[in-house]
Amino acid sequence: MSSRLIALLVIAMTVPAIAGTMFRLEIGPPVAAGTNTNLKKDFKKKVVLVVRPLVCDKPGAVHITGTAEGLVNGVRQSVALNLVPVDPAAGIYAVFQEWPDSGQWVLQLNGTCPSPKAAASTLVPMKGNTFIREKTQVLREPATRKQLEAALKELS
Repeated sequence: MSSRLIALLVIAMTVPAIAGTMFRLEIGPPVAAGTNTNLKKDFKKKVVLVVRPLVCDKPGAVHITGTAEGLVNGVRQSVALNLVPVDPAAGIYAVFQEWPDSGQWVLQLNGTCPSPKAAASTLVPMKGNTFIREKTQVLREPATRKQLEAALKELS
């Protein structure tokens, strides 16, 4: 085998392994936060998802923010999300629905990890107050405006 082919094979086999070790934000249903939470009543009624950091040395030091980006009757809207800490040491936050019921919405969750220093986003298309898992984009870098607009356009 040529050295070029061997190099390509090594690269092809290493990329999936490396991809699993990159900082990212993972989402899940409210039950993914666990049962040991002070927000039990709110979880049953209002929480649409929880978010947590992966592959960060200090998950409690991760800074997570979010916005709901939407299109309602042809008008573009942006709503800042108030993420509620569920387990601060683990970096787990709850996302409540703070955007209108009407229209198409994509949640943009952004996180920064201090060690190793990294930033990532997760784009979460919504159908009402339910996230669409199969259309969710877990990015290992901050989302671009183009990626966000494409995710929103895909809902219309």
